[in-house]
Amino acid sequence: MADYTIEARDVVKKYERKKPVLDGISFSVRKGELVTVYGKSGCGKTTLLNIIGGLDRPTSGEIRIDGENIVDMSEDELADLRLHKIGFVFQDFNLLMDMSVRQNIALPLRFSRREDHGIVDKLLKKFDIEEIADEMANRISGGEAQRTALARALVNEPMIILADEPTGNLDKENTDNVMQSLLTAVKEFNTTVVLATHDPELAEYSSSKILLVDGKAVQENAGPA
Repeated sequence: MADYTIEARDVVKKYERKKPVLDGISFSVRKGELVTVYGKSGCGKTTLLNIIGGLDRPTSGEIRIDGENIVDMSEDELADLRLHKIGFVFQDFNLLMDMSVRQNIALPLRFSRREDHGIVDKLLKKFDIEEIADEMANRISGGEAQRTALARALVNEPMIILADEPTGNLDKENTDNVMQSLLTAVKEFNTTVVLATHDPELAEYSSSKILLVDGKAVQENAGPA
């Protein structure tokens, strides 16, 4: 088993005639950590998460997931990686509004052809959304929607969750609830979480943080997760 769930080695991402968005970034993340990636708008947070998740490819460098370099994977291999090892949580939730909370959470099981085995009910209870399980997604609050999105990201029991500004549209109370839910994913599911945010205060929830400035990364310890 690899020592680190995620390793970035000299990752560069640049576009034609432009300064690199990511300029030789290296860092590592252990299994069961919550790591915050933060910096100003446009610093490359989303680009970095997309590269880790195999949605984009670096110009050069390596990204290793569980010891395996994903940069040379085919599109089919990357799709399989995302289906089985990586869950995504977005700022705008990306729920299907004509489906219920339960149906949204269960959707990845259909794509991966896995049986439920009680995981959906477990997640509904864990994230305190049992009472709205049969509500349509367009009838729930923002905080409930984000907890639903997190449960959906966990239903295939991935080793990694990539969360891109998941609290950006939420008030403080719901931000705290979502962050506690992410900590639950770490502590009870042993999931590695990489959280991109413009809010440095969220680093207090994480075991380490990565600051992006001018295409460079500085990794340091934060408060206890």
